[in-house]
Amino acid sequence: MSIDLVEIIAEVKTVLNLSGSEKRDLLAFNWNRDGKWDVFLYYLDEKKIQKLTDGKDSYLFPDLSNKGDLIVYGKDRDGDENYQIILRDLYNNKEIMLTNDPSHYHLSPRFSPDDSMIVFSSNRDGKPSQLYVWRDGEIEELTRWEDPIFSFEWVSNKEIVYIKGIYETEMRMINISSGEDRLLLKFDNAEIELGDVDRDNKKILFSSNKDEWYDIGEYDLSAMSWRWVYRNDKEKYDPGYYDNSILFIEYERGRYALKKMSRDKIETIDYGVVEYEIFGRNIAYVKSLSDTPNNLIVNNEIVIDNTPEPLKGRLVRAETVYYKTFDGRTIEAIAYFPRDWNRKTVINIHGGPDANAADIWSPLSQLLALHGYAVIMPNYRGSTGYGRTFQHLNDKDLGGGDLLDVVYAGEYARSIGSEKIIVLGASYGGYLTGMALTKASDKWDAGVAIVGFYNWYTEYQNEADYLKRYDSIKMDPEKFYDRSPIFFVENIRAPVLFIHGANDPRCPVEEVYQMSEKLKELGRTYDLLIFPDEGHSIRKDENRKKMYKKIIEFLNRYT
Repeated sequence: MSIDLVEIIAEVKTVLNLSGSEKRDLLAFNWNRDGKWDVFLYYLDEKKIQKLTDGKDSYLFPDLSNKGDLIVYGKDRDGDENYQIILRDLYNNKEIMLTNDPSHYHLSPRFSPDDSMIVFSSNRDGKPSQLYVWRDGEIEELTRWEDPIFSFEWVSNKEIVYIKGIYETEMRMINISSGEDRLLLKFDNAEIELGDVDRDNKKILFSSNKDEWYDIGEYDLSAMSWRWVYRNDKEKYDPGYYDNSILFIEYERGRYALKKMSRDKIETIDYGVVEYEIFGRNIAYVKSLSDTPNNLIVNNEIVIDNTPEPLKGRLVRAETVYYKTFDGRTIEAIAYFPRDWNRKTVINIHGGPDANAADIWSPLSQLLALHGYAVIMPNYRGSTGYGRTFQHLNDKDLGGGDLLDVVYAGEYARSIGSEKIIVLGASYGGYLTGMALTKASDKWDAGVAIVGFYNWYTEYQNEADYLKRYDSIKMDPEKFYDRSPIFFVENIRAPVLFIHGANDPRCPVEEVYQMSEKLKELGRTYDLLIFPDEGHSIRKDENRKKMYKKIIEFLNRYT
């Protein structure tokens, strides 16, 4: 039976952003079941799923109250990421707009333990991603740092623990009544990530790469001291308390695993777990593998299986491969090798750069593999998952050594028999695609750059405020010219397809217009696809269909 792979892959659904109620067997989550992001509820006792939101906008980041009678979530417009926070009563379905300032973002709302207050982060007063609290119908500013705050949690009805900064982060706690803000923990040349909070025993789990790998620690607020809980030579994230055990996610050889530590015993609960939630006695998690779209599992039962029936048994399972790069280091990559290889290989570059490619659901990689293309996804220097030293190898050198790691991924592809090499990437991967096409122009037969940036000067001027702070730390301004593809467009020889969302706040659409105008002047082969109702990610099913179809047609035509 013939099937339309573009249609089916574009409509594969995803579950994310789990939030459970501590005192009610109720789980909230995001699901794009109907073609866009909405909030859903899962009632564990009835095993019933209820759709909560509707309309054309995306609704994301749900948080259930501890009693399970209220919920908050964010809404933006056409992907602009300026989320506004909505509070909803689950019994009478009345909504209250807690924020109504579409020129600023409001992120990650969290209920206080007694459900009377909501903390969130925002740039509403000109500082990137600072803490605010909503109480008694009013919004109060809590912090005014220059560094952004992305993770935070209530310790009590008066205290919030949070992580400040991007690198060399600090764990701090603020008293919202007195305003006292004190430093709890900071390590030199290291990052700290926030884990779970045990409010009864006044303890906080965290992970830190103080000694190279992200290890799990615990901070005791009563004693004002900390200790290591679990250490090894792998990256460990998101530790959470569960009975007398600790759960955490571990990354090894391209795959995530949910693990449980009881005293000195470590056991694996499941592989492919990218997110989990503990609520009461319940455990819910999202399982994602290269051949398993994000499925929702609650208490060991599959609640949502997002794998379309026509794809079962046909999907390509990714594997881990290794190659040597320019300085002799070994680079790990995720690879898709189709059953009927057309001798063409796509080097698919992940974004970030503080991120990684892994054995998780990647619809575009899967689509390409099902069309006969091999796909190599390199974890270039600067990627997470390989220790602090490797993650910081690209400091002040973006578009330098990491680009060479990508080029050497192409050399690896050629060494295994590839006859055509395509470079493709999104976000920072789109930027590296532009760099590859201009700085190593003879290596590629085609390029696809999705929501990338191409001019460091204009990107730094116009990008989102928290990214501006990141780039001020990560990149050397003296390299802006040499590392901007726009100034070397004349070197491009391969046909290139640009894809972008018109409302992108991270890599503004003006970036791609600079490239297309220059290529047009030079008479080079290129194509351009702009979505007027999208931002930094192409969310809507219909738009993803157009994008995937365009990519496959472009590659089939030019390679």
